[in-house]
Amino acid sequence: MTKDAVEQVWNSYLEAYGSVAPETRERLLRESVSDDVVSTNPGEETQGFANLLAHVEQFQQRLPRAYFKIDKLFFHHEQVLTEWTLYKSDGTPLRSAYTYGVFDDQGRLKKLIGFF
Repeated sequence: MTKDAVEQVWNSYLEAYGSVAPETRERLLRESVSDDVVSTNPGEETQGFANLLAHVEQFQQRLPRAYFKIDKLFFHHEQVLTEWTLYKSDGTPLRSAYTYGVFDDQGRLKKLIGFF
């Protein structure tokens, strides 16, 4: 994978967390994560596409119109480390943190580990 391809996958994943229509959210996640994706953050873990989709939908219910942006992205050997910032709907930054990801052989994320 090229760095541009990694950024495109990562941006699709982050865009799914934003204020988008449900069918757009599902499409963005299908483009960016595997069916058996595992996602862990402090205090929670999801396994499988359906559970991640539900988690992302709940995020938008908790923080309506909030969104993420990549600050830094490092990639090698089908692995990625990103530094990102979460923004409120008015553009106010809420938190910066890190996520480590592993890609499958189809270029989709199969493991996501958030640190914040």
